[in-house]
Amino acid sequence: MMKRVSIFLLLFLIYNCGYTTVYKNVKTQKLKINIISTKGNLEMNSLLKNQIKLFSNGDSANIFDVHVNSDYKKVVVAKDAKGIATNYKLDGIFNFKINFKDKEYSLNINENFIIQRNSNSYEQTSYEGIIKENFVKSAVDKLITKLVSINDN
Repeated sequence: MMKRVSIFLLLFLIYNCGYTTVYKNVKTQKLKINIISTKGNLEMNSLLKNQIKLFSNGDSANIFDVHVNSDYKKVVVAKDAKGIATNYKLDGIFNFKINFKDKEYSLNINENFIIQRNSNSYEQTSYEGIIKENFVKSAVDKLITKLVSINDN
């Protein structure tokens, strides 16, 4: 009985707290996103195109033309006594030029993350790949939010 009351109370609080999903209005607004050009990091651009396909609706009259320029940097931020790198800063940089109804908008996104060096190079490369995917997902989230706000104006 106590378990049911707890679940009911939790659901009641979540329902009344104003919680809504981030993309609640994206599907109802039906955005068509055309990637016109990509420059920069090929891997991140490929991931970005695949992520954007999930949100693009070909039947929409709200057509956004997007030019993408991405960059990925790995910089040594700390070394040990022998001069071997121990920590790296990973930077994902995205510049979007958006054309919508004869107006141009821009969106610049910088994501960064500090990681420690792993002695296993395969694990290190895999981990960096996961971080790149997270950079792209975050950038797409911010791009979609920007497109929805442009469309609402």
